[in-house]
Amino acid sequence: MTPLDPTRTIRRRPAPLRLAAVLLALTMAAGAAARLSELPADTPRDVTPVGDLPRTFRADAAGPVHFRGALDGTAVLAGEDGLVRMELAIGAAAPALAGAPVRVPTDLVIVLDRSGSMMGDKILHARAAVRALVEGLDAVDRFALVAYSDVAVPLIPLSAPGGARARWLAAVESITPDGGTNLSSGLDLALAMVDGARSEGRSPRVVLISDGLANQGDASREGLVARAARAAYGEYALSTIGVGTDFDEGLMAALADAGTGNFHFLAGAEGLATILAAEFATARETVATGVRVAIEPAAGVVVVDAAGYPLASEGALVTFRPGSLFAGQERRIQVTLRVPRDAEGVLPLGTFSVGYAAGGERHRLAFEETPRVMAVADEAHVVAALDRESWEQSVIVHQYNALRRSVATAVRDGREEDAVAEIQRYRGDVAKRNEQVASPDVTRQLAEAAKLESRLLDAASGAAPMAPLEAKRLRALGYAEGRPGSRK
Repeated sequence: MTPLDPTRTIRRRPAPLRLAAVLLALTMAAGAAARLSELPADTPRDVTPVGDLPRTFRADAAGPVHFRGALDGTAVLAGEDGLVRMELAIGAAAPALAGAPVRVPTDLVIVLDRSGSMMGDKILHARAAVRALVEGLDAVDRFALVAYSDVAVPLIPLSAPGGARARWLAAVESITPDGGTNLSSGLDLALAMVDGARSEGRSPRVVLISDGLANQGDASREGLVARAARAAYGEYALSTIGVGTDFDEGLMAALADAGTGNFHFLAGAEGLATILAAEFATARETVATGVRVAIEPAAGVVVVDAAGYPLASEGALVTFRPGSLFAGQERRIQVTLRVPRDAEGVLPLGTFSVGYAAGGERHRLAFEETPRVMAVADEAHVVAALDRESWEQSVIVHQYNALRRSVATAVRDGREEDAVAEIQRYRGDVAKRNEQVASPDVTRQLAEAAKLESRLLDAASGAAPMAPLEAKRLRALGYAEGRPGSRK
């Protein structure tokens, strides 16, 4: 049989090739029969999918990390939005197989807001959380505490505990809230500590805590995000924790993304100890750092989104950095691409690879096969080419949480009507497809989206404005639940 050429379009074939075309169509129809048998009874049975292309992809193993991908379907409707979704799975071997120590010496730097707004329970819980960290340090760990208000102060320099633990605990207890929020000075001091003390075989992590808006020093979003990106290029992580209702959740999330760490939201400071302990445990079990996904899209293909991670262009490549991997972790990230609306036939999507560092060496993994989809003229062909489980995962986990993040941004900016319109578009698109797939799980999720729409309609009308706490929680859920495996 003549191999299917991914660079060709489907057109009227010369007579000598028609027999091969018939045989190819019969082979593809057999592979699609099982999918058609799972569709609702009213789906037309005379539909034969025009492609039976591979849906899953993997890279040859190299070091302790694996790299896989899965399309939620292998067909797109010609003339429509051209969106194609693929879930990437990037994981590190379990502790027994990781090939690296499960317990990695750690450099942990806490950057604590001690501005006047931290008065009361917030500072009490913050002290308790840092105290618990200090008491749990091993002899091989190094720790630092930077407190910032009008200026940043190194209360504990980056060093091993040795005999200084009691003195460190006393320094923690001495923290008193006062002054403004010079967040940039806190970041500058913390990052300088890490960059100036890098040592092979150690896992640095910076955790920034704030309950308010930056109002002194460099308070610009661009300047603060550029600082956070120093962690990514230094191949370590910067995570952020926003406390209460007054901080800028958009900025704190952007800092975590730029620093390849996690964004956490706490309504009150009582949960700080749990989050700090999880961040410390993650750093201790780091297997791979400097993780960087690279996509070289095929001609006409555009990379639209990668679970909200910042996309960077490097020549023909589109890249993003999802963060380090600890032993046994698997990050699952949905990448959305767009193929040309007027495309026809089999469409290559491009090349996919991931690079990382482990054990002092750099590795690169790339899919062995180029992912492809087929542009078709009939919606029933698209449905027949869906993988039901992957499509449900795409809708319920990835697409809905991307919607949450986007809606939270609109609410923060006072654009409730735009948020309502976005939810309505999402519900319409998903419901149309689900009429044919008939997934009970997606039906339940659409009901949840309807409740969110109703809540936003109340907010847009002024009947029940959305409280800052509610909007912050919505964004935090979108980040945490829309990036499966991103946290310990």
